[in-house]
Amino acid sequence: MTIEIADRLIKLRKQYGYSQEELADKLGLSRQAVSKWERAEASPDTDNLICLAKLYGISLDELLSTDEDLDTIVQEQVKKDEVHIEGDSIRLSDDEGNQVIITDKEVVCKDSDGNCVKRKDFRHPDKVINIINIIECVLGTLAIVAFILLGTLLGAWYNAWIVFFVPEIVCSIARAIHKKNANQFNMVFTATATFFFVCMVCPGLSANLWHPMWLVFLAIPLYHMIVSTINKLLNKNEEKEELK
Repeated sequence: MTIEIADRLIKLRKQYGYSQEELADKLGLSRQAVSKWERAEASPDTDNLICLAKLYGISLDELLSTDEDLDTIVQEQVKKDEVHIEGDSIRLSDDEGNQVIITDKEVVCKDSDGNCVKRKDFRHPDKVINIINIIECVLGTLAIVAFILLGTLLGAWYNAWIVFFVPEIVCSIARAIHKKNANQFNMVFTATATFFFVCMVCPGLSANLWHPMWLVFLAIPLYHMIVSTINKLLNKNEEKEELK
């Protein structure tokens, strides 16, 4: 569909007093299909061209005549099928208005009416995170073994459970380093483990649990407030760099 023919379709529709919706109803199509014709983004098929010619009382030659040369028509047709890069996505449209949109997360196929026909999510799982999760499972198993051994050999059933904090703390450090995000570090587990280790494991059952070490829990909100503030500042700096 050339621009010249698209403009003719608009002129004829208005000349006969039809809105896009009314014309679409007469042809048994959607308004979006008519809109695409008039924007030269899609072409009517043969049946629709015949219907349009009869509706407007003109011949197909009159409807489709154009003064544009062959090279111009070919170039306009090629433009419809070329790849368009829009922001973070790539869009490919055919002469019927169908689209394929590719992003870094998925491929979406849409019909000429803009309806999603097929969607394929191809986000690849983070292999490093998968490895860290496997390591955490291994460390969890080792923690169970360590707990049983410490309880059996040393009779430390009452405080050996502290080993169950280790897998999450170690792996949260690994996640924070990999993601370059300090919020990934499990400060809650670390503060809790520190508190119970100092108050229960070191002195034993006779320790007073209201030990001043409860202050270590204040590190949890302080830690996240500081990290969040730093992250906001870094994000603002990145946005400023992008605007330059």
